[in-house]
Amino acid sequence: MRGARRTGRADGARRAVGAVGVAAIASLALAGCIPGPPPLPQATPAAPIVQGETTAGEVRQGRVGGDATTAVALQVEERSAVVIGAHSPDDEDLTLHLTGPGVDVENDDAYGEIDVFGFEMETRDSALAAVLDPGEYTIEVGEFGGDSTGFELQVLTGSTVVPPGSSAELQLEAGGAIIAMVPLASGDETLSATADGDTVMWAYLPETDTDYRDDDSGGDRNPSIELSGEQPQDIVVVVHGYSDDDSGSVQLRVE
Repeated sequence: MRGARRTGRADGARRAVGAVGVAAIASLALAGCIPGPPPLPQATPAAPIVQGETTAGEVRQGRVGGDATTAVALQVEERSAVVIGAHSPDDEDLTLHLTGPGVDVENDDAYGEIDVFGFEMETRDSALAAVLDPGEYTIEVGEFGGDSTGFELQVLTGSTVVPPGSSAELQLEAGGAIIAMVPLASGDETLSATADGDTVMWAYLPETDTDYRDDDSGGDRNPSIELSGEQPQDIVVVVHGYSDDDSGSVQLRVE
């Protein structure tokens, strides 16, 4: 009887160990069938933007990590007027910060000021403008509240200079924009554009962080901006179509 009892205990122990082993295997199999949480999107290094390259003016896509910024290198080859815009497809609040030789400017919200990019500017999107000398600059894209978000970024440049008392014949492409520099001599100049289509003009004065926008003050759907009491400086002037279909020759005059 004692032998029988001992055999019974051994059999029970083996059954218990076997049950535990089966349970462990089942648990591992079940754990392997349950997917974990998806990985969070990570910011990736952005390729430099080099003025003059065929891709320089294209819309670029990137991502900002939480409580971080994404830096994009900008290489300017010749003194130019530069306009930079950023859009959040996630409807987040983007910020832009441009630094480099003699330049440190930033912007949070630019809705309603300028809309010349390959994406539609929305309420909390950002844009900035500057006149840049040749050199290396850094564009930092961030999110105002520290949230992670995707972004679209575009840099438009123009090296055409239109001094006071002169004019320039420039070509406006459908959906595009004319970017030019105007060296103010007195600060009381008048800027005007004449075209067959309906055009809009935007002027930005870096020294005073002031901008002007006009649609039809020049008559016959032509824009005109009268400056008064501004400081002599090199300013950014942008001319674009009222609609994406407007294109053709544009005469930009400074008087």
